[in-house]
Amino acid sequence: MKTFLQDRSLTAATLTAALGLSSVLIAFTPAEARITFKAPTALGIPARRVAGAARDSQCLTDTNSKRLTAIMPQSNVGLTTVANPVLLFYVPKTSTQAALELVILDENKNNVVSKQSYKPSGKAGVVSIPVTTASLEVGKQYRWSFSVICDAKARSHDRVVDGAIKRIQPQAQLATQLKNASPQQLPHLYANAGIWQDSIASLASLRTSRPNDPELKADWEALLKTQGTELAEVVSAPFLQGQEAPQLLSTR
Repeated sequence: MKTFLQDRSLTAATLTAALGLSSVLIAFTPAEARITFKAPTALGIPARRVAGAARDSQCLTDTNSKRLTAIMPQSNVGLTTVANPVLLFYVPKTSTQAALELVILDENKNNVVSKQSYKPSGKAGVVSIPVTTASLEVGKQYRWSFSVICDAKARSHDRVVDGAIKRIQPQAQLATQLKNASPQQLPHLYANAGIWQDSIASLASLRTSRPNDPELKADWEALLKTQGTELAEVVSAPFLQGQEAPQLLSTR
C-alpha cells in the first residue's frame, strides 16, 4: 500500500519528468527563437508584397496555390550593407513558357539600373535572386519590381510584386561584430540592427545548407511571422536550389 510520502514523491517525479519533456519539446519553437528583427523607425513606402489574383490559367499551373510573394519587411524597404544584395521571393507553380524578371530602378523610378531575366523550373517555393548586374551605392534607395511574365506580348497579365532596398554603411561596432561572427550569428546581428535584407538572405543561405537544423527553422519562422500574415503563409515553403531554382536567361 502506497504511503502519502510515496504518493508525493511519485507526483513530484512525474511533474519533473513532464516539465523536462516540455522544455525539450518547446526548445526550438518559433516563440522561443532567439532572432529578433528591430525594424528601423520612419522607414516605409507604399508597395505590393503579394501579387494580384490570377485572371487566367495561362501562366499559373495551380490557381489554388499561394500567390507570388516578396519576402520583405512590413515597411516594404529592406536595408542592406552590400553592393550586390540578395532578394527573396515565393514563386508559385508556373508553366514552362513563363519567365521571371527582376528590375532595379533609381529611387524616383526614372532610370533602369538593372534588369535580370530567369526561366523558372515550374516548381513552387522560395527563391533567392541576387542583384548581379549593378552595384548599389551607399546611402541610396532603389525601387525594384519582380514579375512572373505570362505573355511577353501582353505584359498586363504579369503577376508583379514591388518594394525598395537601401544600402547603408554599418556602424563601426556592428562592422567589427560582423567580421568576427560565425555564419549562424550573422542573421541575428543583422536583424538586431534592423538590416532585413542581409538578415533574411544569410538565414536563407544557412537553411538551404542545413535544412534539418531546428534552430534555423525556428529562426526562419519567427523572422517571417513577425512581418505579417502574408509571410506567415509561405513560411513552410521549400527552398528551390540547383536545377529547381530559376535559371538566368539574360541581364541588362
